[in-house]
Amino acid sequence: MELPADLRRVVLIGFSATGKSVVASALARELGWQAVDCDTLIEAAAGMPIPDIFATDGEAGFREREGAATAAAAERDHVVIATGGGAWLDPANRRALAAGGFVVCLEARPATILGRHTEVESARADARPMLAGEGEPLARIERLKAKRQPFYALCDATVHTDELGLQAVVDEILIRLERGAARTLASDSRLHEIVEGPGLPQPAADYGAGVAAVVEAGEARYPVYCEWGALARLPEILDRTGIAGRVFIVADEAVVGSYAEHAVAALRSVDRDVALYSVPSGEASKNLRQLQDLYGWLSSERAERRDAVLAIGGGVTTDLAGTVAATYLRGMSLVHAPTTLLGMVDASIGGKVAIDLPGGKNLVGAFYQPRAVVADVSTLATLPERELRAGFAEVIKHGLIRDPAMLDLLDDQAALLLNPAAAAKDAVARDAIKSVIRRNMAIKAAVVSADEREADLRAILNYGHTIGHALEAVSGYRTMLHGEAVAVGMIAAARIGRDVGLTDEALVGRHATLLQRFGLPTSASEQDFDGDALREAMGRDKKVQAGKQRWVLLESVGSPVLRDDVPAEVVASALASVT
Repeated sequence: MELPADLRRVVLIGFSATGKSVVASALARELGWQAVDCDTLIEAAAGMPIPDIFATDGEAGFREREGAATAAAAERDHVVIATGGGAWLDPANRRALAAGGFVVCLEARPATILGRHTEVESARADARPMLAGEGEPLARIERLKAKRQPFYALCDATVHTDELGLQAVVDEILIRLERGAARTLASDSRLHEIVEGPGLPQPAADYGAGVAAVVEAGEARYPVYCEWGALARLPEILDRTGIAGRVFIVADEAVVGSYAEHAVAALRSVDRDVALYSVPSGEASKNLRQLQDLYGWLSSERAERRDAVLAIGGGVTTDLAGTVAATYLRGMSLVHAPTTLLGMVDASIGGKVAIDLPGGKNLVGAFYQPRAVVADVSTLATLPERELRAGFAEVIKHGLIRDPAMLDLLDDQAALLLNPAAAAKDAVARDAIKSVIRRNMAIKAAVVSADEREADLRAILNYGHTIGHALEAVSGYRTMLHGEAVAVGMIAAARIGRDVGLTDEALVGRHATLLQRFGLPTSASEQDFDGDALREAMGRDKKVQAGKQRWVLLESVGSPVLRDDVPAEVVASALASVT
């Protein structure tokens, strides 16, 4: 295969026991390059194995040696570099490795990692020093992996190694190189995003099992749980995150009789003081009147700042309850328990809370981080089919802007992913659905950790939203679900990207194929939208700066860019094509 002339190295990152060293050797043979194992360089320079370095110098001494080894490896050309599990967390290492390098994250489930670790390294218990400590080994792996996941999500491509043999992993990486290496290295924003990343990791907290990611945004740091049956663990999770006061549950009326009451029972079983308030389903309830009613309820219940608001429902509920928590008594603790796919992969993570005004969506709100996100995947089994499909619009969006490999997975497993009710009786299906949701949570956590207030990087999460939000607003938030509007908006954005010379025709077609695979619309023409009203709504979009519309467009899958120089006639043509 022909590689870009400016590609100096392929870098393998990821958690311990995901296969980096063995894959590096095999991939290097395929490319006719050399394999470099950073752990081997560290041990050669120190004259002792890594466990002994930890014992002698501690983690700080090891990380210093690791930085020197990484810098030395990055000086070499035509190499495949296998890094240690924690090397990628350091921004200096990320800069050295990513400049001129294509970064591939090898991923595996915690259970797979534990099995490999036990099989290969059982002769020495401290062979992986960062995994040593008290508690169950699987729980330790889950905690450390969740902490690192936002950093791993900064890669150029992800390959899951759980069920793949060595050659299949190598072949997958070669495909990623052929498809994306040239455009990846040509991106103006990529290196900045990788280096800035989600910041330096904080000391590990004991959040327990089931953590898919940890968000670190400003001074806030919180776990994102994703499990089948997670709502039953609410009492434990509140204890682990330090929430000791009363719990005020704000729940979508559609889940009050099921999941909200289950949460109430779980909390009261440990003598928690709980109050419950239901809000109407649908975007139309995100308004000032509903907000005022919630303020009145909290006031009548004599809520205090030490108490917590627990949102149970979809994105509408988390937005509304989050706005209440952010503003009542100048801020109460907030916990999100999303029961829709959209809420799990998008709305509940990152602290964006808001209500709508007649003039536009999410115009009144705040950046207010929760104390925890608790996603119970079993709740998707009763989610209406249309809402489930709409949630996959955000999943597809994440793949387009950040995770090319996930797009293939979505295409292959669409039928399984669209049937969570069947997964209740099928462990393999449950794991597949949970894995996709966790993957999206990690993407969202990485982006918001790097850019809490949408100053730069976080804007890429708005791919498809400029026209999508306008469609919602003009329809009065009644005829189109958020995901359906975003699906149409992504088609329009892809066509804008094509017409300004960024996006190739094949990628435009792939948008339509994937969205149709999940039963999502690629046009809103049957609803007879008024073009002038749509353009007026777009002009009120939050992303407008100095009177210019900012567009998130794609150079390629995984390479989004921000543009404010799109000609009006190009926008008009794309808008006309979907309405």
